[in-house]
Amino acid sequence: MKKMLSVTLAAAMALSLAGCGGGSSKDSTGTTAAPAGGETKAAGDATTAAEAGDAGNGAADAGDKEPVTITFWHRDGNTTSNPIYAEVIKKFQEKYPWITVEYTGLASDSYTQKFNTAVVTDSTPDVGTISDKDLYALVAQDALMQLDESFNAWEEKDWILPNIIEQSRFYAQDDNLYILGYGKTQETSWYNTKWHEEKGIEPAKTIAELRKNCEEYAEDSKYYFSLRGGSGSAENLFMFMLSYGGEKSFFNEDGTSTLNKPKVVEGLDFYANLYKDGLVSHDAISNGYREMVAEFGAGTAQYIMHNSSSVSEHTKNLGEGNFMPIAPMAGEDGIAVCKSPTFMGSVVFKNTEHPEEAILFAQYLASAEGAGYVDQNEGRVPVNTGVYEQDWYKDNVYFQTYAEFEAEGSNVVFAQFPIYLEGYAEYASNDVVAGLQAVMMGEKTAQEVCDTWAADLTKLQQDWMAGK
Repeated sequence: MKKMLSVTLAAAMALSLAGCGGGSSKDSTGTTAAPAGGETKAAGDATTAAEAGDAGNGAADAGDKEPVTITFWHRDGNTTSNPIYAEVIKKFQEKYPWITVEYTGLASDSYTQKFNTAVVTDSTPDVGTISDKDLYALVAQDALMQLDESFNAWEEKDWILPNIIEQSRFYAQDDNLYILGYGKTQETSWYNTKWHEEKGIEPAKTIAELRKNCEEYAEDSKYYFSLRGGSGSAENLFMFMLSYGGEKSFFNEDGTSTLNKPKVVEGLDFYANLYKDGLVSHDAISNGYREMVAEFGAGTAQYIMHNSSSVSEHTKNLGEGNFMPIAPMAGEDGIAVCKSPTFMGSVVFKNTEHPEEAILFAQYLASAEGAGYVDQNEGRVPVNTGVYEQDWYKDNVYFQTYAEFEAEGSNVVFAQFPIYLEGYAEYASNDVVAGLQAVMMGEKTAQEVCDTWAADLTKLQQDWMAGK
């Protein structure tokens, strides 16, 4: 059977930055977006290496290499990301002046359909970016090039966090490497620093401390914790339940679910009782992302569970310096279970006519130089430890905190959520949310709901194991 993911951390390595360079880009509407400061070209045109000017310091020697053009599709082309990738292409082309990169930015809500259609019609690009959860669909279609050999020869291979490589192989489901990660989304908790300082208390580090603070500071329609009981609540809930129960995995070795173990069931009761006892807002039962973040931003609540992607909302609502991330809350045994990070990465398609150049570009997107630029400007958490040596990273207090989650001696345990199971996403969105709300409203017991979840997920997991 497939092994569950474990987490280790590579030591940070020193980084020596190389120089920079231009390319053309199409946004999700098909219009070509010019590189930053450049002129818009007709769709399909590309800025050549000659147009980009002489290669800067650190550029590879073009020698007598023939000019090569490769195509690159990005999974989330928009007005923010298109200029970022135009600049990355510019830097890459200056470093490898015989290679021209043609960029197309896809709409994030339909990019998987675009890639799947391209596979069927034999019209895939040379390189693409995808989310980790979408890797298997392309591997199953035999659309991607294995990257093990080139990765092992890559000078930055030891800089990539080992858990990201392990997760990459896990999602492929054949233990081969097809994707090079460049940035992740980190699950965390957020707390209002100004409010905590005014009260003279520390933010909750354990579930027991959370309950104590909820009891002490629930007054005048203000609360300590914003509970997410509506859309998208499954991740927060399962992290809470597993931490409470001291369980490090969704499944036992035989594929049976851990979600109906006594202490895990007790964790669901504890979570629901925060609502039933009036210790969170009346709206918590239907709170989704926006409502939870709004409660936090308005000062209605001082502590939430979310991930690194909400930092911009907190900055807008509370102002820089008035909030901070903190590790997920620990249960009685000191374990804080955190969902394994979602990461983005680059893949090389098997039908490329220029595998050497395509691999070079995929590696550049994952490199400390390339990924560092993207992570800084998109707000992603680096997975290349070479980025840790860059000044912007050292100055980012949030990323420094996230790094502590994976440091030696941390009590954070990363758990593989079963997003690889067919039907899990829909189940989590519908059945899990409905079950949670039924417990919150007193219509069902935590044991009844956990037994149902455990039975359903056991079937999905064992079916998956049988097909391996």
